[in-house]
Amino acid sequence: MSGTVLIVDDLATNRIVLKVKLSSTPNRVVQAATARDALRLAAREPPELIVANTRLGGQSAEAFLRALRRVARLARVPVLMLQSAPSAAERQAMLRAGADDILARPVPEALLLARLRNLLRAHHADTDLATQAGDAAGFAETQATLTLPGRIAIHGAGRAGVRALRSLLASCTPHRLSVAGPESAPRPGPQDALILRIATGEAEAGLRLLADLKAARDTCQCPALVLLDRAEAALAVTLLDMGADDVILAPADREELALRISRQIERKRHTEALRGKLRSGMAAAIRDPLTGAYNRRHALPWLDRQLSQAVLGRKCLAVMLADLDFFKRVNDRYGHAAGDAVLCAVTGRLAAHLREGDLLARIGGEEFLIALPDATPARARRVAERLCDAIRATPVKVPGQPTPIPVTLSIGVTIVAVGPGTPVPDMQTVLEEADRALYAAKAHGRNQASFCTRSAA
Repeated sequence: MSGTVLIVDDLATNRIVLKVKLSSTPNRVVQAATARDALRLAAREPPELIVANTRLGGQSAEAFLRALRRVARLARVPVLMLQSAPSAAERQAMLRAGADDILARPVPEALLLARLRNLLRAHHADTDLATQAGDAAGFAETQATLTLPGRIAIHGAGRAGVRALRSLLASCTPHRLSVAGPESAPRPGPQDALILRIATGEAEAGLRLLADLKAARDTCQCPALVLLDRAEAALAVTLLDMGADDVILAPADREELALRISRQIERKRHTEALRGKLRSGMAAAIRDPLTGAYNRRHALPWLDRQLSQAVLGRKCLAVMLADLDFFKRVNDRYGHAAGDAVLCAVTGRLAAHLREGDLLARIGGEEFLIALPDATPARARRVAERLCDAIRATPVKVPGQPTPIPVTLSIGVTIVAVGPGTPVPDMQTVLEEADRALYAAKAHGRNQASFCTRSAA
């Protein structure tokens, strides 16, 4: 995946070597020799990825990382740190300061590029999700602190290795752990992270397990961390490209392992929050903001699909237009706030008398569209009469009004009845049939249901 990569290193030779390694990728490379220059460049044009030395100008890069994460537009830009020499304490410090990954030089080129692809892939996915959720500006507004314990399922081919890993994690993380080995199943319910233990000689089984977990519905969106024996280190590139979110060589420093796990869980929760916002936005786009019923944008395409399906299944479809009687009088006498309260109460009563799969939509000021898939004429009549009775029977109590407000409902009903060779009914024709039936109900005294005199088909 292409993107802009910012290299931050005070040694020109390191920058040149790294740029050469990245020349085989489609990424555009930008360089900075100091933390100040890097922050200036990143703030002006946020990169998709930052690769930085753990020491800049002879000083720890912690201050650079913390300053970077304080900038809203840069708070979630992935950062890969490169150590001049392995140091567990330094790796922990960088992770706490906000680094996404740390590698010690010399880094095999294949592994470096796999790590970069992994980070870019995750970042692009999150950025796209944030944009769809209408949260492009707020995408980086929080680097949430992990507070609630997560659920972690530990997988592996070898029972002993999996149980040893569970004991190790139990001593350094607050998360709830379950073992999913050959002879035991994980605890039921969603997981916040998966950990795969791949020991020496288990490469084939480990790759197959990762592929299965990333393909399964329950675990495909769950971050997967792999603890890999050093004898199988060459497998890291393949694991990362297959979808592993992190690969750690065993024996792992337990504090670093705990930090990496918590970071993956935090990222998952952030992604889930974005998905929740996206779902809420999508729901808001098809719901009436006042009553919570579906709106016209959802109702008409839904009805069009149901008409086509009715023909294919040779089934009936009942379509109703319902209108509150003399609703203008309610607004004029009691005020629009009271009118809104009446609309909400009526919507709730209508919904209570419909079954799952039926449609209820507010398509006008006081007008509702109701559709009953696979409904016989007899059922449609029962439902329409029951809806009128439900609205008439109990006046609506409105806050601030001394007495409840009486309300009645008129309904026009048409039945789409199809048979062999019947063409797909035109939706506009069906709605016109229901509308004529509604006018008939109004003309005959309101507070009743009237049926179309002929089939809409």
